[in-house]
Amino acid sequence: MGRVEWIRLEGNDVEAVVAMFVNRERPDSVRISTSRGDGGIDILERGAGPAGGDDVHQVKCYCGPLTARQKDEVKKSLVRLTTDPRWAGLAVERWYLVTPWDPTPEAEAWLQELTAGYKFTAVWHGLAYVEQLAAKYPDVVDYYLHGGKTAIENAYQAVAAVFALGGNQQQTLDIPSVTARVQAALPVLDADPHYRYELHFGSGEPPPPADRPRLVMSWLSSRRSGGPWVVVDVIARCAASTDERPITITGRLAANNDSTFAEELRDSVAFGTPFTSPAGAFTGEIDAPGGLGGPLDNAQIMSLPIDDLGANPQLHVQIIDPAGTVLAAADLDRIDRSQGTDGVRLVLQEVHHVFQVEDRYQLPARSLRRTFRLADPANLVGEPPAAVLAALQFLNACRTPNTARASVRHTPPERGTIDRAWILDLPDEWQKKINFLTETIGALTTIQQHTSTPIRVPDLTLVTFEQHQRWILAAHLLNGKEVLTTYPDGQCLVLELGSEVDVPDGGTIGMAVPLSVVIGGATIELGRMEIWLTEATLVRREQRGDRTYHLFTTPNRRYRCLPAPEENA
Repeated sequence: MGRVEWIRLEGNDVEAVVAMFVNRERPDSVRISTSRGDGGIDILERGAGPAGGDDVHQVKCYCGPLTARQKDEVKKSLVRLTTDPRWAGLAVERWYLVTPWDPTPEAEAWLQELTAGYKFTAVWHGLAYVEQLAAKYPDVVDYYLHGGKTAIENAYQAVAAVFALGGNQQQTLDIPSVTARVQAALPVLDADPHYRYELHFGSGEPPPPADRPRLVMSWLSSRRSGGPWVVVDVIARCAASTDERPITITGRLAANNDSTFAEELRDSVAFGTPFTSPAGAFTGEIDAPGGLGGPLDNAQIMSLPIDDLGANPQLHVQIIDPAGTVLAAADLDRIDRSQGTDGVRLVLQEVHHVFQVEDRYQLPARSLRRTFRLADPANLVGEPPAAVLAALQFLNACRTPNTARASVRHTPPERGTIDRAWILDLPDEWQKKINFLTETIGALTTIQQHTSTPIRVPDLTLVTFEQHQRWILAAHLLNGKEVLTTYPDGQCLVLELGSEVDVPDGGTIGMAVPLSVVIGGATIELGRMEIWLTEATLVRREQRGDRTYHLFTTPNRRYRCLPAPEENA
């Protein structure tokens, strides 16, 4: 590819091409929209500086020695960068002036003098730098300056025709023919400066969407009854790709006024809440790169959470009583953030998935609505009981007259801010659920303290009543408490005693037996315990092999369980 004659190009074309060079070279850099002025930044790359600060790129179309007006434009960009309140949080380490003209020593000296009062390093990237990137990314030059856009879309359509599921079924293509057609089109597709295209095809159940960096779209063609399928993954080459060549969808969503979906749509508009439409509710059109656009009839549309969680998404919250004593604490992660016409929505999740809160800030009214969700027991599977217990104790402390203090995790909690919205004062039905979980997880935590076998919270929906009661009994005994319990109506107690043991009716009987529990299918031995029967009545003896079992009843079906003395444990 020959050298680009920058001086012959219109200024906007120069800046568009050079900016795309920078974006491709620095794929995490982003363009700054000029809808309200860019504030002195064309391209921003957060965290790219040597010490973790930010890099700023100012792209200019200057192709020769700078005039007085152009120097004034550079100066104004610097002033805007340091005075615009939107950039108050930036820690700029390097500021780049990028132009297709190499500065003279005098021009370089002017730039260094101009930036001498700033705390960042100024670098002039001139023609040599721009030409180096032009040689590295010829696809950018071809797309923007030589009509490559049309060739790319034609190439995709040629590939798609090979795999068209509704095409001419009379034409049979063998594997070499398919491969040849695809290989002929792929070099052109690969010249798209914004996206890469990966084609996958097979038969049967189509694969789920891939989870990979910069995947912005998956195009799927398949038959409902199974058979062949084609998937095209569209992968952005850099963060700016979606700004330069956005994927847009226009159309109409149908929803009954009083339906749940209508309410979800209102929430999406007001707070940016993600939603999924019913099947067939959307009709419209998609404009996508690579010729992948087209009409959408009777479609289902789903909006997903955005990736921007804001600054400092890891939080620490303490519950404090009126005397200032910390009663409980929890770590939370901000897992979702969105904004709509009415305000901002934040979703916080406790790090062990015990609970979630959703905050909706109505900005004009400066009001907050907090919604609390207790975890489904399935979400607790595999978590350490002690960690889950701490989160439950936190919830139990979220009540009047206590207050809360929120801080960024790993910073001094005492420097946090008071957040009274954490005083939930939950209704009785929620409190009953929390109390049950606290008792259950508390028992597992106590058991863990008496065994070296790692315990994780099992699926509580599969735990039988008898297993649960055994955990509670074991926890009480391990804490040194006596437990008065009963056996089921119509049954009796079975004790293995020697055949020579004389058991008088109405007497008191005590014996030491193993103490064990079953958690998640594993049996955990915890030593021994004592069982005592008062006013016991012998129902009968049973001989099973060389073992003798005695069956007893007691008044009101009661018996006592005690911790075994140290010497018997």
